[in-house]
Parts: sequence; C-alpha cells; structure tokens
Amino acid sequence: MSSFLVACLLAIWLVPSGALASEERPGGFDDLASVAAFDELMQTVNQLRNAILEDATNDREAAEGMRFILRTLAMSQDVTGDGYPAAPHFARMDTARRKVGGDNPDGEYYTMAWEGGRDYKITGNIGTADHFSFSVLAMQPTGRSKSLGYANERTLGADKNGDYTLWLTAKKPEEPGYWVKTGASAGFGSILVREYFGDRATERPATLAVEVMGRKPSEPLSPSSDPEIARSIQMTRFAFQGIGLLHRYVSPSLDATPNQFKRRNSNDFGADISSPDNLYLIGTYAIGPDEALIVEVDPLDVRFWNFAIENPWHESVDYAQRTTSLTHDAVSVDPDGKVRFLVTHRPTEHPNSLETAGHNRGFMTFRWVGERDTLTPLPEVTRLPLADALKKARTQSKGQPAAQ
Repeated sequence: MSSFLVACLLAIWLVPSGALASEERPGGFDDLASVAAFDELMQTVNQLRNAILEDATNDREAAEGMRFILRTLAMSQDVTGDGYPAAPHFARMDTARRKVGGDNPDGEYYTMAWEGGRDYKITGNIGTADHFSFSVLAMQPTGRSKSLGYANERTLGADKNGDYTLWLTAKKPEEPGYWVKTGASAGFGSILVREYFGDRATERPATLAVEVMGRKPSEPLSPSSDPEIARSIQMTRFAFQGIGLLHRYVSPSLDATPNQFKRRNSNDFGADISSPDNLYLIGTYAIGPDEALIVEVDPLDVRFWNFAIENPWHESVDYAQRTTSLTHDAVSVDPDGKVRFLVTHRPTEHPNSLETAGHNRGFMTFRWVGERDTLTPLPEVTRLPLADALKKARTQSKGQPAAQ
C-alpha cells in the first residue's frame, strides 16, 4: 500500500464523526422513511437467522444457513431493491453458485420491475429452450403478488424467426405483440422470466430487451427520493422474507414425512412462485451416509421435466460441481420403460445418480411444463442400504426382475 494512500486513509479516520457531511440536519436522520425501512430489513435478517438456527439439526446445516441468508439477501437486493422501474433492466436471479429459493437448476430466472404509470415494450427472441415464459405480477399490500398476465413460448406470438414483443401498457397498442394491461391503477409489480433447458450445451438462450415508451435511454432521471428508496428496501425485505422461509411454508415442510411425494402447482404456491403450466411433485428425503433412495417414475410426455435435489434451505446442492439434477434429455431409461434415479450422499456409477453432497435431509422436486390437467402417478421411493440399492439398480438396468 502506498504511503500516499495510507495518509489519505488516516486523514479520513481522524476526521471527527459528522465532519464529512455536506450539510447539517438537526435531529439526525432517523425520521427518514428509508432509515426506518432499513431497520425493518435488519430486524427481518435477525428473525431469519433465529429461524434457521432453530430449524438446523447440525453444524453444517447451521453454517450453510448463515451463507444462505447472505445469498438470499444479495439476490433480493439485485432483483427487487435495484429494480428501478423508471429505467428497468432484466436482473438474473441466480448465478453459478447462488441457487436459492427452490429454483430449477436446469433453468434461468430473470426479473424486471415496472410501475403502472409507465408503458413498457419488451422485445427479443425466444431462442430454442424447451420452455420460455413471462409472468406479469402486481404487488399486493401483503407483500405477495397476483398475476396480471402470463405467456409462454407457445402463446407469446413470436414470428417464424422466434422474435417477439410483449407490451405492458395502459391502452392496447396498435402495433403487434402480446399485451398485458397495466396503467396507474395497477400500482407496482414485476415480470418473472423462466427459461428451462433440456440440454444447455445445445440450446440457444432467449434474448431480452426493455424500452420505456416515451423516454430516451440516455435521458437523465431525477435522483431517487427518500420514499422511493424506502419502497425499494421494503421490496427487498418482502422478497428476502418470502424466499428465506420457503422451507417452512412451501409444502411439504422439512418436518413432513420423508421419502414420499405430493402434487403441487400454482394454486398451492401462489402466482409469485409458480405459473399455470409449471407442475410439481415435491417431497423431502432422509437418508444416512451408507443408504440410498431408488426413485422410480414413468417418463412424462411433456415439453420439459427434471428431477432435482436440494439442501434443507431449498438450495441446489453445489450446483456448479455436482450432479444434483437431471432432465428428460439426460436420463437413462431402463428396459421396462421406467426411469430410476439413485439418490446418495456421494456419486455412484449409476447413470441416473444424484447427490445430496452429504446432506442427511433436504428437498427433492420433480418439475415439468405441461397442460394444467396433466396427472402422473406419484414416484415410488425405496430406501435401502447403499450396497443393496446399487445391486438392485444394476439388475433393473439389465431388464431382470429384482430379487425380493
């Protein structure tokens, strides 16, 4: 570190508190709405910290829970606090390391903030992913959202080249495109974009661009006001609280009977979590270090499906380094037409092997995109000693009846 930099830092540290302020404000700043909102956010952070420690069963779960809190706070600020409807952008919710909120590890999620007093034109190309959709959501006083409109790769109205236009406006535009009515009475909201890949290596992602109608991109905007910043912090808190407690209120909860599945869809979760054609079978797993689960399903005749493993806080487990999910394009089908997954603490030679990365418990989710009335039998789950599970899986993959 240079002597000049050290001198500058010392000068700053030695300045009396408050001397750097550009103006004095009698009474301090505690009466600002943004300060109050920030204090509420910090209280919520501490409440989630207590909830995580209450629900954890070992050191690893507690430690990962503290990291989960930071990841969730970072994402909540990225996608809500910094949404800025006056000059919006599409923010990526997850990263290669941050996979929280029970997301699809074989997909991408983006959000954009909007306000009803402005009109928006969204354009791009749908790409080649198995599923691409827009959920237009309006914020409610409860902190949850309701749906104003939904369009996917089939209903968006893309042309033969895959180019599309989505309008969020008070009045229906004369130009072509998919229209969602907003207007001042709609208040504030967001767009949630889902993109699911059967095979990331071969599929071309969609593109996204947004334009605020009547505004030049370089046009200066007024500085954010105290109420505006307060609202952005409140939005961060709502998102943080909702995602942080998914393990408690999204059925099944961690204390549900493990190693079995339940059917769920957006009626069960709400429009801000699911969409009309996203359907689920969700369960919790519980296995020891030398045990395994054989999860048996019938392949689904739908546009997309996958099976994913999560830790107790609804995080994909070491997504960048481990096999924690498999899609319809990646699974191996046994001679009898069944797909069987082997869920273990460590990787195995089984073609449909999924890891918990040493977690004794967590969540497991089948997700698919299909017609609303699609109904599939619940997966069969068998818990066995690891050696027995591997032997049984080898026999089934050869088309031989398993020993009883």
